[in-house]
Amino acid sequence: MTIETWIAFCAATLAFVLLPGPLASLVARYALHKGRWTALVTVPAVSLGLGAAFAVAGLPILIVATALPGAVEPLAWLGLAYLMLYTVWSFQEPAARGPRAANDNLPEQERLATFVHLLGVPLRTARYVVALAALLVQFAGAVSGNMAVLMEMQAVFLIAAATGCLVHVIYPGWVLERIRRPALPGPASHKMHTRFIARRAVTAGYRRIAA
Repeated sequence: MTIETWIAFCAATLAFVLLPGPLASLVARYALHKGRWTALVTVPAVSLGLGAAFAVAGLPILIVATALPGAVEPLAWLGLAYLMLYTVWSFQEPAARGPRAANDNLPEQERLATFVHLLGVPLRTARYVVALAALLVQFAGAVSGNMAVLMEMQAVFLIAAATGCLVHVIYPGWVLERIRRPALPGPASHKMHTRFIARRAVTAGYRRIAA
């Protein structure tokens, strides 16, 4: 691989990890509710989990690039289209369409259980494996018949995954604000001196009269 290809791959993998999504949201929630030092256990867990997903996605791409080099170009175009949809999908997570909760329940509380849970998240669904395959097929020409290059790419990806996860830990508020909108105010909350009694808005003046 040329230096230009390596730079493009590093930039693409880092952008992939920084995209909002279930993993980014979960890591940011741990940082907010458990503290940044406790959330640091999520960095190796997410990195290894995504690294395993990278390996699962990379082997079929290596086989296709070696056995059917003519199929790489159409697959690359399909992969690029999927990555564009994946990016839009990442910013349209279900959490982004609802109000932001004041207190999120974390799936695990203990550090070891948190590590195991986050390690398995990228492999429980096909979301990350398919997206990483779509990313890898863009560089399939470089890995054609060369397992060593694929392993080097995986090492670079692990570094990018750890860097992106560390950003989620250090700036959890920024991560959550990208994928969630704050709760909208009530229909009468913009009025001055408004009080809510029995689900109906009454002014402070009426409340004083009633008293």
